[in-house]
Amino acid sequence: MSPRPRITDVRREEIVRAALEVIAQRGFQDTRVADIAERAGTSAPAVLYHFESKGEILDAVVSLVEDRFYEGVEATLAAEVGPAERLVRFLESAARDDDGEATVAMWRVWLEIWTRALREDHSARTRRLLDRRWRAVLTATIAQGIAEEAFSSSVDAPLVALTLASLMDGLAVQFALGDPDVGPELMVQTLVLAAERLLETDLSRYRLRIAEVAR
Repeated sequence: MSPRPRITDVRREEIVRAALEVIAQRGFQDTRVADIAERAGTSAPAVLYHFESKGEILDAVVSLVEDRFYEGVEATLAAEVGPAERLVRFLESAARDDDGEATVAMWRVWLEIWTRALREDHSARTRRLLDRRWRAVLTATIAQGIAEEAFSSSVDAPLVALTLASLMDGLAVQFALGDPDVGPELMVQTLVLAAERLLETDLSRYRLRIAEVAR
């Protein structure tokens, strides 16, 4: 049996989850350690016992967000589905999960990372590594689809992956900001339509499925 988690580990995770909620609501710049402590039901000194700085807390929040996201990615990779279905599921994960608020929080944290990456080297490296990881997942799926003749053989897998990832990021800005014209269903439909055209394949059945779920 696995050892029981230590109390310090449990408390640290509670603080990180509280920080995610506060940063998503207030933004990193306007979030105080005291705000995180209040949300976590503890004190500011207790938070600083686990984390040396607010920047370190943001790093932990990013790790939490990524872990949650890649739990879904791993589940999709393990599923016995073809590359087209797998790619659509990845695109759906950008805006839909079992907890819509969690998805919005994820993108709001990403907005904080993008902003800090302009001037802070550590955030810039974090952004670069996480983006490369995501593009690699998309590239591998697209390459598999080409190999299985589900997608056009003329497709440049890394370029399409970059295009889809960039489109996802652009739509996510509007989504995270609560733009009423960019809801989760429209976001996913736009991504799937773009994938369909870039890969020269027919994904209409997935677009219909998304529309039916949205009703």
